[in-house]
Amino acid sequence: MTWTEKVSLYIAKRIQIEGAPHSLGQLAHGVEIFLLNVIHVLALVICSAVFHMFKEVMLLFTLFYLHRLFTGGVHMRSPWTCLLATLLLMLTGGVVLKHLPLLPAPFAQLVILLGYGFSFWVNVRHAPAKHTYVPTDPQIQRRSKLIVLCLILAGCVLSIALVGYTYTLSMTFTLAVLLQSVLLMPISFRFVSLLEKTF
Repeated sequence: MTWTEKVSLYIAKRIQIEGAPHSLGQLAHGVEIFLLNVIHVLALVICSAVFHMFKEVMLLFTLFYLHRLFTGGVHMRSPWTCLLATLLLMLTGGVVLKHLPLLPAPFAQLVILLGYGFSFWVNVRHAPAKHTYVPTDPQIQRRSKLIVLCLILAGCVLSIALVGYTYTLSMTFTLAVLLQSVLLMPISFRFVSLLEKTF
């Protein structure tokens, strides 16, 4: 049993209420996921601050996570490899955003439109991901897909409209949506599975 499982079980025993609809194991699992998310955020805050990319990384992560809540996506088996993958993905995104060349507005708007268009297509086909914490109820899945498609359309309109005023925000939103969409594709699931088998 890992230390996060031990801590989660200890907390779950303390907060479980008599007659609650969830078992001790389910409650402990939920507590562990919460703890791991807190650890992820703390690691991102520290690493992004160390590399002087706090604003870029945290904004990218927030927008990325907003979409991931509704769609799920590829997951690593171990929470620690998940942490490493998240750090690599977000810090690489931060570097890209920090050193992104300033494109003329029409070209930037075309890049945004292509990024969102591709993301919309991927989400229509693959959202929400099959093996995530997204409920299996078809009605809830349809609602999740509708919400994320509306978020993508609204993000696209805002990003295109604001590119002349806040270039970095427009590009960050586009990159966040694009990254999350790529993690919904079957090829991403196969790639992660191959990596985990190899290492």
